[in-house]
Amino acid sequence: MSSFSIWLLLEKESRSNYRQIVKTISKRLKAPNFEPHCTIYGHLNTDIEILKPFVTELAKNYNQFSASVKKIKSGDSYSKSLYVSIKNSGALNQLNTICKNKFNRLKKYGFDPHISIAYGIYSKEEIYVTTKSLIIPSHVVFNGLSIVKTGKNVKSWETVFQRQF
Repeated sequence: MSSFSIWLLLEKESRSNYRQIVKTISKRLKAPNFEPHCTIYGHLNTDIEILKPFVTELAKNYNQFSASVKKIKSGDSYSKSLYVSIKNSGALNQLNTICKNKFNRLKKYGFDPHISIAYGIYSKEEIYVTTKSLIIPSHVVFNGLSIVKTGKNVKSWETVFQRQF
């Protein structure tokens, strides 16, 4: 069984801005490049055919929406080493609650809305030097959902299904 995550897709301008941020940070830290996203629910070890109709229906019930960006943060884990924290309100919270109600019995997932900008383990000094001149937009706009086959190797992640709002 594969592990899947449900991601929020960034609309064109937000995606372009965050792709550039990820690309810049990836070069500076020699980190893997990846598609910017906000994980609504992750680490689901289930059949993709269970997820597809759920995501399709979920996408039908939402319109494009924006969320406020709080600040750049760092952590001690590979998967949450450098990220932009997002205010959890409105549609973000609703989407996660719907996913939690559906999948909590399969996998508990602690939701902390964010957009990762680097994966890896870095010192506080590396993070400071890398991010000191970084300009982060004050809002991010989302316009769809995707199902991504994930795993420990960021370069092997694969979008297997997506729907626009």
